[in-house]
Amino acid sequence: MSSAEAQRFVDIVKTVTESIVQQGPFDAGAYPLALRAAEMTLNSEVVRWLAGKEVRITRRGDVYGRSWETERLEKVMDDVLEREYQKNLIYLAIGEGAVSVREISAATGLALMRVSYLLTDLEKTNRVEFKGMHDRKPVFGVL
Repeated sequence: MSSAEAQRFVDIVKTVTESIVQQGPFDAGAYPLALRAAEMTLNSEVVRWLAGKEVRITRRGDVYGRSWETERLEKVMDDVLEREYQKNLIYLAIGEGAVSVREISAATGLALMRVSYLLTDLEKTNRVEFKGMHDRKPVFGVL
């Protein structure tokens, strides 16, 4: 946000603060994978790049000169954050010993189809690999 967006900043801080108060105390020990995945996501190059482009895209437009409404870009950013978070969650679950799609789904709470879909993306980016079959089920490992 720029200094010209003071009211937007105030609104976001109020919303976040009210949400935190409403949810009550947080038990970090209950969410070890989720917290590590969130930290990995926030430190990712993709997220940093996209956040760094927000002002340029909403004020001057994209590389094609098309202007973007803030809400549209925020929707894209939300989708990217969710995808990156879920990929990191899967990566960490595999590192903790969940190797089949069903085990990964159980460890992460993600649907089987979503896990399968994101495993393909993780394989393409050389973060995980197909290790073979065990009891007619594909098994994966981290790289």
